[in-house]
Amino acid sequence: MSFKEKNLKSQRSFSRSAVTGGIKKTRKRRIVVSVLSVAIAAVSVTGICTISSAHSVSGTDILAPGKFKYDKYDYAAASLAAAYDDRVNTNGFSVKAKNPDEQSSELAERPVVKLNKSSVTFKELGKSVTLKPEFSIKDAKLKYSWKSKDEKIAKVDKNGKVTPVKNGTVKIICTEENSGASAECTVKVDTVLVKGIRLSITKAELNLNDTKTIRAKVTNKAAANTKLKWRSSDKSVATVNSKGKVKAVSAGTATITCAATDGSGVKKTCKVKVNDVIGLKEIYLNYIDIQFSGLGCTEQLELMSYSPDNATNTQVVWSSTDENVAVVDENGVVYPVDNGNCDIVATATDGSNVKASCPVTVSGVVNYVEVAPDYTVVIPPNVNVNETAKSVIEEAEKYVGWLPYVWGGVDLTSGVDCSGFICAVYQKFGYNLWGIRTELINAGREVSLEEAQPGDIIVYRGHVALYDGNGGKIHAPTEGYMVTHDYGLGNYISIRRVIE
Repeated sequence: MSFKEKNLKSQRSFSRSAVTGGIKKTRKRRIVVSVLSVAIAAVSVTGICTISSAHSVSGTDILAPGKFKYDKYDYAAASLAAAYDDRVNTNGFSVKAKNPDEQSSELAERPVVKLNKSSVTFKELGKSVTLKPEFSIKDAKLKYSWKSKDEKIAKVDKNGKVTPVKNGTVKIICTEENSGASAECTVKVDTVLVKGIRLSITKAELNLNDTKTIRAKVTNKAAANTKLKWRSSDKSVATVNSKGKVKAVSAGTATITCAATDGSGVKKTCKVKVNDVIGLKEIYLNYIDIQFSGLGCTEQLELMSYSPDNATNTQVVWSSTDENVAVVDENGVVYPVDNGNCDIVATATDGSNVKASCPVTVSGVVNYVEVAPDYTVVIPPNVNVNETAKSVIEEAEKYVGWLPYVWGGVDLTSGVDCSGFICAVYQKFGYNLWGIRTELINAGREVSLEEAQPGDIIVYRGHVALYDGNGGKIHAPTEGYMVTHDYGLGNYISIRRVIE
């Protein structure tokens, strides 16, 4: 056998292998194995065959050119089969074959995808670039798919629109699915990185179940990606959400870390200590507001309820936002001082800083006559303390402006307190109320404000006065002042009728 014959035989053998392997690998897998075997046998005998994946055929069909056709867009199969077809015509293909023994085939053109950009660099986030593919074969059916090799750096949508995410370099791949041809674009994201992070707090102490929000801010405004992520070093002690809200879970310590997401590696931490204490979440007072009319009256503020029910410490401290209007003692007793408005505030002492407040309004305070430090009682010349007036309220009026308030006082010539004043006045009319002096709410019977008459006893929380019959009262208001006649009744508890 001559060298030429050996060479042709070798070529035919190699081509048969290529056809078999290539067709099996074609993306659409349209050529069944049984047909391939027959087709290859036919090629080896005749060197003339038209390949088709539309249906299975017999050896006789294969030997008849034109009865076995391939999909004109199945480029891989067309290219491999072109060497054995007498003449293959497709869009973009033109292959001629001579005598098999003197075969000289021009292989079909391989399809190629090109992109309008081979590389893109982003200097800032929020921008985008749309890549446009171009196929080497005209009038072909095209179906493109897009993929980013790292979506944490840049994303691409189905239309080739590329959006940067964070600094880095990534390949964007465009594939024409019918042919398998693809192209790449190198995308580089090179933006201003975060230089620093500032936290509102770097240390916190919480009780069990308490929450605390840590506010974070990127220090350099030019940073392209200011998104931050949060992490707890021990979620069994304290957790943190995406907005920096920390929740105390169990006693112990944990480190809360706030870090940049742009690849800069910048981060900031906050140390959190959780105490083995169940803190108060809410507290409620027994009054929603207090209204004083004049001095002398007091009101008792206290916790009506709180949550959670199993709070470890329910103690509060009291304070006034304006002690020129009203003051409050350590037990929550509120005293009016002068006309105006303020709030009495209860603050939890368990470290939770939970608060509740009660608005206070003081009105009806007249120009009370104060008691001078060296005051000596001088009975006015027009007042006869030994003579009893015609009514309780007329009797009480005699002492206005000169009889001082004296703690525990019961004498109408030297000084009285609020209950001592009322008991002493009523004694003038033959009524002994001394046995219930501190509980005058039990005196006589209760009447409504509409029924009230001059001389009826007005009972407050911690104070008593005499009703003047005209919307006002006469009373010994408080230490440092004289017996006073003022107007407005305020938050009384009861009105009592002793004399019918």
